[in-house]
Amino acid sequence: MKEESDLFIDKQQFPMIGDLTKNKDKSYTSKRKLTIENDRYLDHHRFNNVPFLPGVMGLEFFAELVKILHPEKEIKKFENVEFRSAIRLKDDQPKEIQTDITFKEDSAEAVITSRVIKDGKLMDDMRLHFKSDIKFGLRDTETVKLPQKKKMPLLNKQFIYEILPHGPLLHVITEINHIEEKMLAISSIKKKQLMSWKHKEFLINPLSIEACFQALGLMDFIDCGRAGLPSKIGQLIFYKTKGEPHFIVGQKKGDVEKGGLFDFYLVTLKGEIVVKAIDFQTIEINLGETTNILERIRSHQIRMLFKIPKLAWLEVVSNRLLRDKLSREPEFPSAFLHPDELDEFDKLEEDEQKRVIPDLYAQKRALRIVLRGAHMCDLKIHLDEKGEPICHYKNKTIYLTTKRIENYALAMASFKRKVAIELEKNEDLLKKIIKM
Repeated sequence: MKEESDLFIDKQQFPMIGDLTKNKDKSYTSKRKLTIENDRYLDHHRFNNVPFLPGVMGLEFFAELVKILHPEKEIKKFENVEFRSAIRLKDDQPKEIQTDITFKEDSAEAVITSRVIKDGKLMDDMRLHFKSDIKFGLRDTETVKLPQKKKMPLLNKQFIYEILPHGPLLHVITEINHIEEKMLAISSIKKKQLMSWKHKEFLINPLSIEACFQALGLMDFIDCGRAGLPSKIGQLIFYKTKGEPHFIVGQKKGDVEKGGLFDFYLVTLKGEIVVKAIDFQTIEINLGETTNILERIRSHQIRMLFKIPKLAWLEVVSNRLLRDKLSREPEFPSAFLHPDELDEFDKLEEDEQKRVIPDLYAQKRALRIVLRGAHMCDLKIHLDEKGEPICHYKNKTIYLTTKRIENYALAMASFKRKVAIELEKNEDLLKKIIKM
């Protein structure tokens, strides 16, 4: 049925291709075993601690097969991409996958499948995972005007990867600059050893496309509160440029069943498009409780709306998150209240405790930042002669200002007296964030 191919596979140049055979119908089949040891990126792409093959690496499979079998052909775009069934390594065990590609004159069709295992036995049934049409041709050039970059990013790299479960090899976003009519993000792509052996450059720059997938996933999460993985792409178009990818621009087009619909493009510093996606779809994945993450993002968004003076800090506390924590840990106030404050707090009625604790917690968190790591329970808040909250600590005086915005408590800590928290200029954006 099949003829063994005499092609030599250089793993340094084609790391994703396994044993390659030519079929009698002139299609080709590559069988490749995925392992945590060889495919290092898998250990950095876990959801609920299960390794998933990133969708972009599936596209790299297709690109490498085209390159080795028809090196004269250039991929202009992938069309009708479907990430139909996730490729998981259950219990970190190796998994063999099969990639089939059929060539036509100016196009190809490619699929990734695996054999179904039932009751510990390998069945004849094949499970379809990824598929795509591939179009060949000369790549175009296109330049776009970028959205204006804001001085203060919405989410920085540290915050992004406290939210996303990706490991360091897939930390490919520097910041989400803003999410308004369009999203502007910045990718951070460094040459990383994703395999257990030294290999040359990948063909489609999968880490840059992965950065786009992550950025759009965050955009969907912030907009709708759902965690999503790539599901489909109408067109993924490649452009001719010598510039390095840098900015990610995304725009939401609407919602589809269990996911969102977006367009995005990846561009250089000069605005030259590297890759453009039309009709990129996500599908919701269960990552457990997402309320905590969403509330943290909203709190971070609110903080970024305000200009924070030098040597000051604005802290935002979600009342919802604080209530949830107190319901699980009733003793939590002792972790941030001074012993004298705790004595006074315990004397209050329960309703009064619920009323004052968000402000107290926000104030203590802000003080901790301004005082560079001081323990919150060592800091005691007083009222000055005007009835305004202040804190004396090691011959320093810190002034506190508090505000309430619906379900959030804001506290500004500053070495200057009474730094105001101005809400008026940001009122529309605040309402938009809070109602998400």
